[in-house]
Parts: sequence; C-alpha cells; structure tokens
Amino acid sequence: MVSGRRGEKRQEQQAFALKGTMPAITMLCLKTANVSAVERQLADHISQMPHFFLHLPILLDLAELGDEPVDLGALAGLLRKHNLVPIAVRNPTDAQRERAVAAGLGVLRTPLTRSSRQAAPAEGSTPTPGPVAVGPAPDRGAPGSAAAAPARRPRDAAPAPDAAGEPPPAGLTVRQPVRSGQVIYVPHGDLVVLSPVSSGAELIANDNIHVYAPLRGRAMAGAHNNADASIFCMSLEAEFVSIAGRYLMADEIPDEHRGKPARISVQNDGLVVTRL
Repeated sequence: MVSGRRGEKRQEQQAFALKGTMPAITMLCLKTANVSAVERQLADHISQMPHFFLHLPILLDLAELGDEPVDLGALAGLLRKHNLVPIAVRNPTDAQRERAVAAGLGVLRTPLTRSSRQAAPAEGSTPTPGPVAVGPAPDRGAPGSAAAAPARRPRDAAPAPDAAGEPPPAGLTVRQPVRSGQVIYVPHGDLVVLSPVSSGAELIANDNIHVYAPLRGRAMAGAHNNADASIFCMSLEAEFVSIAGRYLMADEIPDEHRGKPARISVQNDGLVVTRL
C-alpha cells in the first residue's frame, strides 16, 4: 500500500510553475496625494479612449511623492471603479509600503526601489525625463500611459517649454527601435519613427503617426479627437490601431493589408485601411 501511494505522488501532475517575467505594464506616476484630483484627471484621460484603458493592469509609481502620505486603499478603489486593475506600487517609502500591503497591492522589488532614507532631489535639479509621464497633469496631458520597464527618452525628443512660456516644438522623430514596454507620446504634431516598433510598445500622437519600418505594437493617432489624423507604416503588423477614439484590434485588420505598407484613416466614422 505504501509503495502504491508513493507511485501516485510521483505520477501526480504538476499544478503550477513559477516564472519571472517583465510584461508591458502601464505605470501611473503619482504627482500628488490628492486622490480626488487624481480621479478627476484620470476620468478625463479614460473618456478619450475608454477601450484602451479597459481592465488595464496598473503599477503605481510613488517616487515623486517623497514621504507624503497617500491613501492607497482609496486610490486602488477608484482605479477599480474605472475598470483598471491596480497590481503593485514602485518606489514606496517604508510607511507607503505598509499602506500598499494593507490595500492588497504588491510591492515591486527592483533595483529602482528607493530607500526611505534617500534624499530628495536638490531644488532646481532636473530629473531624467522619460517618453511620457502619466498621472495628475494638465487637461491636455497624455491619454496613454508610461511603461513599467524603464525607458530612456529618445535622443530626438524635444525639451519641455521653458518658464518664459515658449510654445513646444511640433513633432518628434525617433531613430532607434521602440522596444516592448516603451511608450512614446507626442502632444503636438506628428510622430515619426524610423525603426521597428516591437510588440508591446505604444505610440501616441495628437496628429499623424509615421512608421518607416514594421509596426508591431499599438499606435494611437489623433489622441485629442483629431479625426483628420492618419497612421502610416511600411509593414502593418499592429496589435491595435486607433484614431480619435475609433479603433481596430489585430484580428479586425484585413488580411490583405497585414505585413504590407498601409495607411489607416477615418472614413464614415470608422477606420479604413488602404494600401500605400
């Protein structure tokens, strides 16, 4: 009988496997602990492209809050209210870590996690910018999201306007490949990419998007309801394309245009794909 039980244990099917992974995750970079302010601006972002945000996993970055207390339970609740899925925090202090665990959130353990004793940046210092920052921002802020994986700003990215109120330069050209997890957002003008866009990467622009290489990730043009915008690419292999709130999923893109040069535009209140 004993040997039989041992045989049954040996033959029992493995129930699970633990694997490390780094998928593309949307990161919400908090700039204020005011949950009401976050909700107002988040609702505005989501209203622009609700289909994009539906059930999106969210990583909360707390680096800019310093030691300021934030009600992470209330914040997680409002994210769920808007059909988002909060999963973890990054860069918490010790006190913020305890609140995150109490709110049912995980804590991302990476070398980027700061110590609670780390000094705040000196006044007037400039942090290294990323392709986009998502969170409480002006009403004309990005409707998209920043990736969880750290992504450097493209060398061609234009600097922010200075204190004199000089208008930002229009458009952006990106020469290096856009890797999975990266998000590039252009609030003014066209976004031009001269290298491949990987699956899991995201391009967002208020005007046109041009990709002179394979487009395998997501592309969202006309982000602020600009229905005159178009998406151009040399090889259409996208997971998702959207213009002014109209969108096509990968399985909705006609087979005759997959892997070929194409233009996506708005016609009759829907998206059409034409050959270049």
